[in-house]
Amino acid sequence: MSKVLRCFSFIALFLSPLLYAQALTFYAEDLPPYHFKNAQGNASGALVEITKAALKHADLKGEFSILPMARAYKELQEKPDALMLSLLRTAEREAHFTWISQSYFADAYLVSLASNPVNPETLSAAQSFRVSTIRGYSSARFLQQAGFSEDDNLVLVGHYKQLWQLLYKQRIDLVLTNTLTLQNEIIRSGLDPALIEKKLHLTDFPSQLWLCASKQLKPEIAEKLSAAMAYIKASGVYEQILTRWQLPLPQSDK
Repeated sequence: MSKVLRCFSFIALFLSPLLYAQALTFYAEDLPPYHFKNAQGNASGALVEITKAALKHADLKGEFSILPMARAYKELQEKPDALMLSLLRTAEREAHFTWISQSYFADAYLVSLASNPVNPETLSAAQSFRVSTIRGYSSARFLQQAGFSEDDNLVLVGHYKQLWQLLYKQRIDLVLTNTLTLQNEIIRSGLDPALIEKKLHLTDFPSQLWLCASKQLKPEIAEKLSAAMAYIKASGVYEQILTRWQLPLPQSDK
């Protein structure tokens, strides 16, 4: 009987990493072309493909879920097997998550309608205007820490389509946004991106987007994913996927 028990114990030990890997869930917001829900209702996009390639190399399995940013962030905080495809790595978040690999980057600007003469030279000067971004984003906390308030000059919304509708209807003056997704978001909102103009480059805003995980994720899983992402980058697969999606490489990876 003891031999049988030892045999089952060995099998359980062998299978447990595989069973654990199947429970991994990767969350992301609807942000094409990086990650979005396609016409078939499945997660798609450049960073989804990159993560799937890393999972294959690491012999791990995972599911992908496209959610509003605030909900995705909540899942990351509360579920031990949760990961996020692209989260800005900031000082305030550093200790709260396991940072696996830089997945991409975000370049932040304040933008407005080209017809709007507003042109603040500093972020402090922008406090004289109505500035908007998406609730739950790092950009919202960035503006609040800079002195913006919902009672005065800050408008927070739940989705980028609301954001651009407000700007084009001239109910706000400026939007804090990642300009890499700017044109795609505006087109998907049914608006003309040619009417937009960059006004202020926010160089102090964090720029690195990382694949990150809950602190409760098993270290061996995090290490396997980190090594797999390093392999994907070194082998050229990462660059090939970004090129196919017509996206530039992050500066740190060039």
